[in-house]
Amino acid sequence: MNINDVNKFKENLESTTSRGFGYFMKNVGMILLMFVFIFILTNPTCVTNPGEFFGTFDIKGLWVVFALFCSIAGFYQLSKSVYKDNLTIRKEERIGEVEEAMARKEEEIKKEHADLSIKRLDHSALIDSELKSLLIRLEADRAAIVEMHNGTNNASGFPFIYGDMAYEQISKDVNYAQDEFKNFNLAKLPFVALNYKKGTWIGSTDEVEKQDRYFAAKLRVVDANFGAFVVLEGLNGPIGFLTLHYKNPDIHPSKAEIIAEINHSVQKITSLLDRAKFED
Repeated sequence: MNINDVNKFKENLESTTSRGFGYFMKNVGMILLMFVFIFILTNPTCVTNPGEFFGTFDIKGLWVVFALFCSIAGFYQLSKSVYKDNLTIRKEERIGEVEEAMARKEEEIKKEHADLSIKRLDHSALIDSELKSLLIRLEADRAAIVEMHNGTNNASGFPFIYGDMAYEQISKDVNYAQDEFKNFNLAKLPFVALNYKKGTWIGSTDEVEKQDRYFAAKLRVVDANFGAFVVLEGLNGPIGFLTLHYKNPDIHPSKAEIIAEINHSVQKITSLLDRAKFED
């Protein structure tokens, strides 16, 4: 705590104390006026016969009427003021309750994010392990996961869909491709749009080139000349792709064997990446 915090605390304390004292005095004043008003009502002789009521005091009935009027007017004005002050207090209390609720929600969000971050780290090790196992079982050169995310929207609110190669396991014959497929716009790849609904695609990069020359060129840069692409379907929609690459387009298992092994890995990996599944 520095000097600025001390001064701020002092100012808040003084403001609260001053306001509280003002509310106290207004309530005391209202109680006194109520007492005067009730006293006059319960002792009508002070109005009808002030001389008899007050004894030796020479007080005219007009003065008593004036005093009664002043007490009623004062009571009315003071009650309005007290009501307004109480209303202000209630509003401040409600604002305070909303602020507290927002603060609690923010803390819950922070805690949830921290918990999910830890879970992500735990799951990442399992995902890498499964990709490495798939790479060995199918004797491939690269097994990778491309996760989808909504980067930004266009002017109408329609989302741009991006992909990011978040996980990758490779053989000694190829280099890592994560930098080549980092945060790329999937809308720029006609191949994805044309084959997404199929769920699974297996073939050579030459076949990819017939649909998407740009994507085929990117694949050749990372020595991916034959491969498989499988959509990772979460409970609330697609969450990405599992990709398998071979450097030599002529040396690879049969498509049936590739599909069987990939589908086995897809079930494991989807359960680790889909938040809705592991929170269910």
